[in-house]
Amino acid sequence: MSHETECRFDSLLDMPREKAFSMLVDRLDLWWSSPFAEDAQGDVEAGVEPFAGGSCYEIDSAGQQRVWGTVLSIEPPLFIRIAWQVTMEGTEIADPATASRVMINFREAGEATRLEVVHSEFLRHGESGAEYLERMRRPEGWPDTIARLKNAARSGAWR
Repeated sequence: MSHETECRFDSLLDMPREKAFSMLVDRLDLWWSSPFAEDAQGDVEAGVEPFAGGSCYEIDSAGQQRVWGTVLSIEPPLFIRIAWQVTMEGTEIADPATASRVMINFREAGEATRLEVVHSEFLRHGESGAEYLERMRRPEGWPDTIARLKNAARSGAWR
């Protein structure tokens, strides 16, 4: 078992910091993929309420809402920190106090933005925490999400 307690990723988004922050928080339609195991009905609308205590959610075409996070702190366009309220099995975690943490920083890098993602506190997920950490490191975890963000930035649809 690994003694590491977090996974970290850095990537460049080909857009200014303010636009990168806005795309991540306001335009989930450009990059979002549901973390839930059970498929939602029809198209999914995902959103982030951009204030401390705000919900990170998705709503399916039948009107079912599922919460995948709670905003713990936010400072546009610098960072957003959320409680990651999805179990390793892909179900909702009702209490944000028992969920891992995701910190996303946006750093200026000339005309681009350096995106820093740190997913930590997997122990909050209980006995499966170490396995969950390893799953989020795999290509279908955070690397996939970051690739979708990079593709959205390249597409120019955020303008």
